[in-house]
Amino acid sequence: MEIVNRVSRMSAITAKVLSADVKIGLVSTMGAIHPGHLSLIQTARKMTDLVVVSIFVNRLQFLTDDEYKEYPRDITKDVDLLRNESVDYIFTPPEEEMYPADFSTYVEVENFGQKLPGLHQAAYFKGMTTSVMKMLHIVKPAFLFFGQKDGLQGAILRKMVRDLNINTEVVVLPIVRDASGLAYAARNYFLTEPQKAAASVIYRSLQAAQAAVAAGETQAKRVIAEIARVVGAEPQAKLEYAVVADPGNLEPLTKIQGSALIAVGAMIGKTSLNDSLLVEKK
Repeated sequence: MEIVNRVSRMSAITAKVLSADVKIGLVSTMGAIHPGHLSLIQTARKMTDLVVVSIFVNRLQFLTDDEYKEYPRDITKDVDLLRNESVDYIFTPPEEEMYPADFSTYVEVENFGQKLPGLHQAAYFKGMTTSVMKMLHIVKPAFLFFGQKDGLQGAILRKMVRDLNINTEVVVLPIVRDASGLAYAARNYFLTEPQKAAASVIYRSLQAAQAAVAAGETQAKRVIAEIARVVGAEPQAKLEYAVVADPGNLEPLTKIQGSALIAVGAMIGKTSLNDSLLVEKK
């Protein structure tokens, strides 16, 4: 395993291996490696010849400087975890190479998911797509791996690579959860043990929504009301949003017919968490 901290070095590596017809898999992260990331890496190991894990805390994805500064960082721990997964390269570019002082070029997927109340934050997704586009340009992976927890993010990236004719397949994999059902995420670092227990209400609300659909409910507003009921019963949780959308174009749905993406966001203490699942109405 090699740790690469220069864009030029990573580009040289990928150029060399691609000439040998090697398939590269990229797991793009902001560090704080957790079991969800490890699951992505394990799938990447099976699907590709060479696995690159990027660790870059992308300033553009934070709404405030305080959020950026407080984000958990422990590169030593991350490297130890990744070494156990037989990762080939860890790519940790410095901010000054990703965003030089005169940086002014961004990638934005317009009019996609913007009708989802509370969920779509234009600045966040503009920062995410810009960073990922740069990673794709540098690493040139055949496959880019993400978790279903960020269902909107995966959909936006698929739209981006399709619109810009990028020869990378976005692979969205099932969420990895702890025993309580809480989806693994870097933000869980900020939760106390009682808050972690409370945060499991987010998944319980999604399960309740899924059960309602399975029982015959097709009206999105009633599914959302069921989510609000479950989250509202947890004193430490405050619902930020609950949406039902078409997973292909991210348009809000009023009636569930076929596939639907159900996404929930909630505040637990001062920490904002999100989760999602796909349901199928047959």
